[in-house]
Amino acid sequence: MAQIHCNFFSYSLGYGVDILIVLPSFSPCDMRKGTPTHKIPYKYPVLYLLHGHGNDYMSWSRFTSMERYVEERRIAVVTCSVGNKGYMNADAYGENYYDFVARELPEFIIANFPVSARTEDTYVAGLSMGGYGTLAHGFGHPESYCAIGAFSPATEWKSDTELRLGHGFPKMMDLYAQLEINLEQKKKFPAIFLCVGKQDFLYESVVRFHRYLEKKEIVHRFDEVGGYEHEWAFWDFELPQFLDWLPRTDQYANYPTHKM
Repeated sequence: MAQIHCNFFSYSLGYGVDILIVLPSFSPCDMRKGTPTHKIPYKYPVLYLLHGHGNDYMSWSRFTSMERYVEERRIAVVTCSVGNKGYMNADAYGENYYDFVARELPEFIIANFPVSARTEDTYVAGLSMGGYGTLAHGFGHPESYCAIGAFSPATEWKSDTELRLGHGFPKMMDLYAQLEINLEQKKKFPAIFLCVGKQDFLYESVVRFHRYLEKKEIVHRFDEVGGYEHEWAFWDFELPQFLDWLPRTDQYANYPTHKM
């Protein structure tokens, strides 16, 4: 795999931003297959992977086997840091993270790296606060993503959230209200993957969200797994489940698994 750390100036944020791009690439496994080459036959499907509260753009790479998982499945990954802004626009600071994730980041990636621009090849997933960001962007721009994955997501923002975490947040999207808007407008939802550990402190709120989706007859996969709290071990366990569940139609979808 190729791991690319990149810094570029963001017009949505008004300053330089660090991102990580992971690209499937020539590996030792390919040495026995004939003439080595770095030529890429097709553009890669891409997963935008969102971090949680207190994390940054390196967290998925540091605390899970993400890079091995996506190399084996020939999927590109992009991560970025949003601080603790919840993937929303923080108008008071001019930090438009919702706009950055929804528009500018894909624009930059597609223009500079060999990833597909097709909605059918574009996915977003995240954990905790990033799970909320996944749902907010997946429901706010359902036309942009083929599938979304919410891992232990924050689905409700209660009045004591800021007190517990010690800082404020931008105005957050009401996911239930956005769902109702989408249903009223008859928008097509991306495929939805939802998961939570049974010992997670967010378990009850995630189950409520799951049941709401069922009530509204919104098709989705729901994993609830015993023995896990709000922890990286669970997210590392669920990530390959999510990757194998993705409804892929790209040219790499039927390639043999690229075991590392």
